[in-house]
Amino acid sequence: MTLITEMMERPLDPSYAAAAERRRGSGLPPPTGLRSPLLIIAAVLIGALFGASALALRAPTTAASKIKQDLVGRIEDRRAQGDTQTRFIVTTRNQINSLQAAALSQQSQGGLTAELTKLELAAGTVPVIGPGLVLTIDDAETKTEPGDPGVNPRSATGPDQGKVIATDLQIIVNGLWEAGAEAISINGHRLTSRAAIRSAGEAILVDYRPLSRPYVIKAIGDRGALGVEFADNSGGSYLQSLTNNYKVRSNIQSRESVFVPGEPALSIQKAEPVQSAVTTPRATAPQTTETSP
Repeated sequence: MTLITEMMERPLDPSYAAAAERRRGSGLPPPTGLRSPLLIIAAVLIGALFGASALALRAPTTAASKIKQDLVGRIEDRRAQGDTQTRFIVTTRNQINSLQAAALSQQSQGGLTAELTKLELAAGTVPVIGPGLVLTIDDAETKTEPGDPGVNPRSATGPDQGKVIATDLQIIVNGLWEAGAEAISINGHRLTSRAAIRSAGEAILVDYRPLSRPYVIKAIGDRGALGVEFADNSGGSYLQSLTNNYKVRSNIQSRESVFVPGEPALSIQKAEPVQSAVTTPRATAPQTTETSP
């Protein structure tokens, strides 16, 4: 209570009071109160500068970022429209196949139906289910140093050797075809004679559709022979080199049932009419006889 009473009765420190008394004794004018407003103004200006700096550091939306956001939004919209159209094409193709099968059955074209089914399987327009392998490939967990150039499976070095590129998938898929695979898909995209695996920047495309990690390759064929042949050919050796040198993650599983979807993007390029089993008789011209005079 004594300290509180002292602070209430003598709010000014004794040293400040003694200095003010000496100033009055020396005849100097008392100090003015202009410093306080100046300090307040300076504090406000400094605070405004700090606020402006903080707003600048938050990277406000610029013209470039707006353009980028607009492009990303347009890409997402186009991708959604493409997916919708793909589903519509699949539905329409299924309806066409059903009507086609019904028409052929009504015309008693059993051999033609079997031949058409065989050609559809070879062209990859219909889904396939059967035994096979499921190969999953993904980038390395951490960036690793390149291995011995003598066993380097890649012809050119890159900034990130642990990243799976389009060439890797091409060589591995070709190895599966060589091993006897009958149907192959990557992340649900069927590979046919017209399909292409290519790169666009850092993205990997299959028929102009981007793939996302991990890359799941499904191959239908003889499980035992397919795995052994793939391990012995160039595709299996290449995958093993990627795993040993760059820590690329891979996993091969043998399964009794593997589903490979059809490719709805294929369209008929050439068609020929089928001769009907019932032939129509030709019209014969009337015969004339010549008489001698």
